Amino acid sequence: MKLFERANIGAMELKNRVAMAPMGTNGLTDIDCGYSRRLIDFYTARAKGGAGMIMTGAAVTNTELEGGIAHFLPRMNSPTYMGRLSELCDAVHHYDCKLVLQLTAGFGRVNFVENNPIQPISASETPCFLAPDVSTRALTVQEIAQLVQSFAAAVGMAKVAGVDAVEVQGYGGYLIDQFQSSLWNKRDDDYGGDLDGRMKFTMELLAASRYAAGPDLPIIFKFTPDHYIEGGRRIDEGLEIARRLEAAGVDALHVDGGCYEVWHRVIPSMYEAPAGQIGLARAVKEAVGIPVIANGKLGRPEIAQNVVAEGKTDFVALGRPLLADPEWPEKVRSGRLDDIRPCIGCNEACLGRGYEMKYLSCTVNPLTGMERDYALIPAVSTKRVLVVGGGPAGLEAARVAALRGYQVSLWERASSLGGKMRAAAVPEFKEDIRPLIEYMSAQAHKAGVEIRLDTEATVEAIRAAAPDVVVLATGSVLSLPDIPGLSRSKVLSTVDAMEAECVAGERVLVAGGGLCGCETAVHLSRQGKSVTLVEKMPELVPDGTNINTRMGILELVALAGIEVLTGTSIIEVTEAGAVVDCGGAEREISADAVVMASGFTRDVSLRDALEDSGVEVFVAGDCANPRNIMGAVWDGFHAGRVM
Repeated sequence: MKLFERANIGAMELKNRVAMAPMGTNGLTDIDCGYSRRLIDFYTARAKGGAGMIMTGAAVTNTELEGGIAHFLPRMNSPTYMGRLSELCDAVHHYDCKLVLQLTAGFGRVNFVENNPIQPISASETPCFLAPDVSTRALTVQEIAQLVQSFAAAVGMAKVAGVDAVEVQGYGGYLIDQFQSSLWNKRDDDYGGDLDGRMKFTMELLAASRYAAGPDLPIIFKFTPDHYIEGGRRIDEGLEIARRLEAAGVDALHVDGGCYEVWHRVIPSMYEAPAGQIGLARAVKEAVGIPVIANGKLGRPEIAQNVVAEGKTDFVALGRPLLADPEWPEKVRSGRLDDIRPCIGCNEACLGRGYEMKYLSCTVNPLTGMERDYALIPAVSTKRVLVVGGGPAGLEAARVAALRGYQVSLWERASSLGGKMRAAAVPEFKEDIRPLIEYMSAQAHKAGVEIRLDTEATVEAIRAAAPDVVVLATGSVLSLPDIPGLSRSKVLSTVDAMEAECVAGERVLVAGGGLCGCETAVHLSRQGKSVTLVEKMPELVPDGTNINTRMGILELVALAGIEVLTGTSIIEVTEAGAVVDCGGAEREISADAVVMASGFTRDVSLRDALEDSGVEVFVAGDCANPRNIMGAVWDGFHAGRVM
């Protein structure tokens, strides 16, 4: 299998062609932003799982010119950090894995603006991405030289600490890329103008880095051949940049696409197709003679194997798939494909939590970022555990409890497992969820859980079973507003609409423009329905959904041609459709079906009845608090972990 053949990047020999892609490790560093024991555990788990090289998230090389996010990321701007980086190198090397330290020269216009006392910097004055009303200031020539010196010093310190290679963060609209792009670089001195000028900062940085690295420490450059936006770089210029980087002595090119304006394509949402960026990698590979590293939804084993075997890339970099399952490489190498915990591309725990200043983790793997603290401890006594509900919370609670040594039974009233995940996975644009249902069901069986389908869990039945502990994961019930007409047969929930073979009629009104309502509207539109989507707030998806998912679903809504009415509330469901309040004016909308995307509410009546009879009860998932798959999986994991 070519994916697991040895390969080289410069003088660095790798045991296989699987890399852990660089990603932000928010919340995992020491208080001084050094490489903490917790962060070392995080990377070590992926090295132990079989990756050929670990590419770290960006380490900051200069904190004098930027505040914001630069003050939260790992640092390599002082010898203070070298000892802990050396410990990380040693830990990774124990598993015949190489450590590649990604270094950043800065964030520029994509830096945090709120509560940042330092004005953002860039190649020239340009609007900040997160606050377009705030402009960056142009770096002086002296400051550019300072950044080059800081970067080279970081390379030298990293070499002494024992890293196997360094990667330059030159992609995605970060500071180096801002200099390279005519969209953001409007300078009229030697660092602007034509491509020679716009590449000058990059070339100086690479020359200084090579001097610090010496001839044998590989330098990888991560860059963007195509920004995917109007005015941004297109592929022709991207390939010319690739050739110039090769001529400058770069040992490998790590190819990415897009920028913050289309961040859902840089870090693909679940709506994006697999291997969406492989075309860029292939084009770059045809233009240069040095190794190429590709990323972007390559986590399906057959895809990862094929893109390498077909010569489209030399290496596959996996980010989120290795958060979901650190043992992905070893499981693929040994043929244990059914045991791979699949990434669902939701971006909730890996990306969304970062914007909330919470530690990096994973929706489907709560151990991520807590490899030591949340490690499962064998049970010290035998308990009979009954899990009620076969959705994500129940399946995870059952699996974890069984792995710890408890005797576990799971009752599910439906004829299949998965809970609301089954409805969520119906649209073809959410097919990433389907493997998770299969995985969670299979792992519960493999852990020894006794599963009983078509089983109603009444208080009497539970008492008769006499479990020592009950985990209630019975889900939630539809929450409806108090408006007339909701008892009509034309009114459906989002679950009803997803599970229906075909929603009746040609015209559908979806009430509620949150994530679930938007997904339902797109699904029905793709079935050929004429869909109107109403949302009482001024914009769609107002519920705090992470930026990538929000960008992705709004793009699908726009492409579907759905009529969208924001600032609009449903007043009554009628025989002809529904009456809505649109900015204070009533309007009747014709509809053969009305889908209420008004959310769900918990039901803890069974919990209360069981607790009254003295049964120890854990509540997990939507019946504790209706949320998303992450909330359900994490609740189930911890219920099984701490009981």
